[in-house]
Amino acid sequence: MSVLVFVILACNASANIAPTATETPALVETSTATLEVIPSPTPAVTEVATASPSPASGTLVTVGRLTLEIPAGIASGASGSEVAPLTHDDVPFWEKTPGHWMISLDETYILQGKFHSPQIYLYPALEYATLVPGAFESMHRLRNLLSGVVPLSPDQLPTVPFFNAGQVFASNIHLISFQNGSGIRFVTEYAQYPAPVNNHELFYHFQGFTNDGNTYVVAIFPLTAPHLAESSDMNAPIPEGGIAYPDLNDPNPDFQSYYAAVTDMLNNTPPEAFTPTLYQLDAVIQSLWVAP
Repeated sequence: MSVLVFVILACNASANIAPTATETPALVETSTATLEVIPSPTPAVTEVATASPSPASGTLVTVGRLTLEIPAGIASGASGSEVAPLTHDDVPFWEKTPGHWMISLDETYILQGKFHSPQIYLYPALEYATLVPGAFESMHRLRNLLSGVVPLSPDQLPTVPFFNAGQVFASNIHLISFQNGSGIRFVTEYAQYPAPVNNHELFYHFQGFTNDGNTYVVAIFPLTAPHLAESSDMNAPIPEGGIAYPDLNDPNPDFQSYYAAVTDMLNNTPPEAFTPTLYQLDAVIQSLWVAP
């Protein structure tokens, strides 16, 4: 039997990822937990986001250890490189790596000029969790969600270990499998303050493990939604049906209610109304094959 390599913490912890007036999203590099390598059953994926079949054929690409199919209209190809280890104590936590693969969809990606680039990362799970406490915590949360230990809810989600910012909200959460692994996808935005949710910074996010537990997969794809402002500018027009950002002249602006309303709005937005559609990006994830 395969032995899955997962990280565990001494106890489970929940965190509210929606910032309040007194909270600033941030990643904190703290942990007192120890790592263990333990046998584990295959993750119990009970809810799978299924992509609608596309009438147009996709582009099959292999970059390093990763093979994926890019649906027509998303991008024409991909390239990548193997990133060398950065482990010194004086390296910021968001730059630390035991060495990983970074694969980028090419310049034909359907959205250009966004804050994020369309990229997929492959990390050696145990080595990354040992090196970076934020990676340890995210993998622990991911494992708990995949195995059904905790409910599939925003306050239990993993975060991006290499972002020097915090997750301000999460919507459209689904468990999803790929060719030799499984994980979770959702729509989110990161910031270092309680930022307006907007189409410049919005992205589709996936985290998962290969079935052998050895590889931690992170994907980030820029995304837009029809009822969001195009930028984080406080004066940016909000389309009809959008959610107004709290009045900053209010001594107690209600950011929590704002993020809850945006989350509900995006959860009720049809998958095909996003650009790219959630179906198309789910198809990219479902096509992934990670070689040992």
